[in-house]
Amino acid sequence: MGTSSRTIAVIAAISTIWPNAALPQGSAGTIGTGTNVAGTTATTGARAAAGATAPAPAQGGLQFDIGVSSKLTVDDNFQLKQTSTGTSTIWDNRVDLNLSSVTGVQDFSLNGSGVFRYADIPGRSISGFEDPTIRLRYRLDGVNSRLTLTGRYRFVDREFLDPFQIEQEETNFNGLYAGGGTVTFKNAALNYVTGINDPLTFTLDLGHDEKDYDSTAVASNPRLFDTESDSIDANVSMKVSPLTSLRLSAGLTDYSANDPNQTRRKTTDYAIGVVQDINPVLVLDAQVGYTEVETDTVLGTRRRDGATGAVTLTQTLPNGSVFAALDSALNQNGTRTTLRFGRDLQLPLGNLRASVGGTKTPGGDTYVVATVAYSRQLKSSDITVSLNRAVSTNNINEDVLDTRLTVGYGYEIDANSRINLALNWGRSESAGIGAAPTIERTTLRASYSRDLTQDWAMTGGVQLRKRTDSTPGVGDADSNSVFLSLDRTFNFRP
Repeated sequence: MGTSSRTIAVIAAISTIWPNAALPQGSAGTIGTGTNVAGTTATTGARAAAGATAPAPAQGGLQFDIGVSSKLTVDDNFQLKQTSTGTSTIWDNRVDLNLSSVTGVQDFSLNGSGVFRYADIPGRSISGFEDPTIRLRYRLDGVNSRLTLTGRYRFVDREFLDPFQIEQEETNFNGLYAGGGTVTFKNAALNYVTGINDPLTFTLDLGHDEKDYDSTAVASNPRLFDTESDSIDANVSMKVSPLTSLRLSAGLTDYSANDPNQTRRKTTDYAIGVVQDINPVLVLDAQVGYTEVETDTVLGTRRRDGATGAVTLTQTLPNGSVFAALDSALNQNGTRTTLRFGRDLQLPLGNLRASVGGTKTPGGDTYVVATVAYSRQLKSSDITVSLNRAVSTNNINEDVLDTRLTVGYGYEIDANSRINLALNWGRSESAGIGAAPTIERTTLRASYSRDLTQDWAMTGGVQLRKRTDSTPGVGDADSNSVFLSLDRTFNFRP
């Protein structure tokens, strides 16, 4: 929190390759997974299990997408305690409702979902409506401008959250913490761009992010507390010649936390950058700036400020590109400098994007950082690999080294059935400043999906989870579960 985020777009795009195959937290049949927009019948379970992305709705008029899923899970240590207190049986009946409309100038989507849950967990029972979630997205395209609005609300029991999925949705590391209680997510964002086709382009970004934990969650882990963040970023891009563009940017982030120190932090960023085509295949993107971080707590006020900068050289090759990037950013802990070298390779049957480098933290230590995104599509199978290793600063001002690995493999047995294997592994450990615990989590899932009819699909399988945690009183835990689900996704136009 409070980290300068106004670095050049090329570095952000390459250095934040996020795992995109996290194991699903809910059932396989959800809206947006392989929806057949041409008719009203469900996409096959085999294709849904493959993680297919739904095509955009046809232009004109409203479209309703409805997904229903009933999933039965039996887990021998659902709460991941050091010593299991018994077997849990969970029956989730998930409903997804999506309203969308796409025209030549606008794109609207409103999604609502929830779970009718019946669960027998050692120490408590659950019966009723759980995990209400609402997502909104609206985009309006003008002749020379574009407006995009997004929003999300979710209230959920933390015991039913998959941390890997949450990190994917939040697009940053949130920690692999254990514990119960509930959490409410509230997010909203606005992006406005004008002068898209002009030499002078203006971009404005507004964002709001809020997390609220109940008393049970706060009591279970002192690292959990309510946080709220508001940000505004303005960017002006000027094309001064066919080979040169200049960029001016300014940003303000206001962060507050209901932690023991009652933290309130304001981060201000200013930067000027240039994009220069050195030759037809070599591009320089450089930026210098200034960041000021002011933190107010019950202990007083602390201020850090200093210069920031970033430079990237990208060379286009016949089968992709190669780049070198140096980035220096400032947050509440001090200056963090990262040097990376990367390669983007286009393969006949897939793609590979990878980078490796080192990050020097404010504490003076240097850590290896890396990103890998690999996908390969064969005749009857596919494989994806995603790795992200980076240093970040958490809500209590600890520098943390996070490593995430995701591997997915799918094999189509025939037109109606498919086998999927997925592995998520994560490790979080101290990166010098602070005393962050070392937490390691592993989730291995194997499933078989089959189309029962044109409308219904069945998925069954096993899931193994393991957690090691150096936090006092938490310790290590593992669980084994089996699951079976029936799913249907269909759509229609009124």
